[in-house]
Amino acid sequence: MNPAADPANARLDTITFPWSEYSKGALANSLMRTYYLSKEDEEKLPGYIKYPANSSLQTRAELDYMLQLQAKRTSEEIHRAEYIANIGSWPNIINPLDADYAENRKQLFYIAGPVGDWFNDQNFPAITQLMLHCIQDIRVTEFRLKRYFKRPRPYHLEPRLYPLARISSPSFPSGHTLWSFTEALIFSEIIPEKRAQFIKMAEEVRWSRELMGIHYPSDNEASRNLAWHLLTSWYKSPAFVADMEMAKIEWARKKGMYDTK
Repeated sequence: MNPAADPANARLDTITFPWSEYSKGALANSLMRTYYLSKEDEEKLPGYIKYPANSSLQTRAELDYMLQLQAKRTSEEIHRAEYIANIGSWPNIINPLDADYAENRKQLFYIAGPVGDWFNDQNFPAITQLMLHCIQDIRVTEFRLKRYFKRPRPYHLEPRLYPLARISSPSFPSGHTLWSFTEALIFSEIIPEKRAQFIKMAEEVRWSRELMGIHYPSDNEASRNLAWHLLTSWYKSPAFVADMEMAKIEWARKKGMYDTK
């Protein structure tokens, strides 16, 4: 499908994400520092992804697909998508007295759910520390790229879309899809035999964003691409390599204590 601008619908290409809908939190997250990701590798990230023009045939096809999802989504699917919408960890929740502290750490392991409930932050502190540093880079990447591209949400272009939520940051790339696929790749490095199950969990997260009417498929495809680039870039960092090695050692040493299958 052609991603190029269509002169017949040039008006659509003047639409960007409205500043009036931008939250202070989204902007603040874009100003945080990265932990493993170098400045040089971060500067390359915008060049790896590109969204189709608002006026393009591809964007029109994506919007039509989302209208079809909207027409067919069931109450069970809506419930599941809204549940997933509330999943996600944040690097700025570091005070143990914070009401969200325990839940924030627990959700670092959401994508690793197929391993078992025993695979969690309390039993695997080294893996938790690795994931906390990674989620910092993921969130900074997400919000800096959103600010860079300023892509409007699907409902800004298609008035027939009735999203299940309105989001206070631009559309491209998808933050949920970025963290879910990046985490799937990280956990796959530690537990490679579970890779297919981790990817399946990430795919459900990806699907939920389209079903809710808040992300184009091309937002999600960009995030899948970025997940691979993040992992590749991290392996250039001695700190990441050391933390990943500690995570693998912890898994090898402790998995038998909990996995009784």
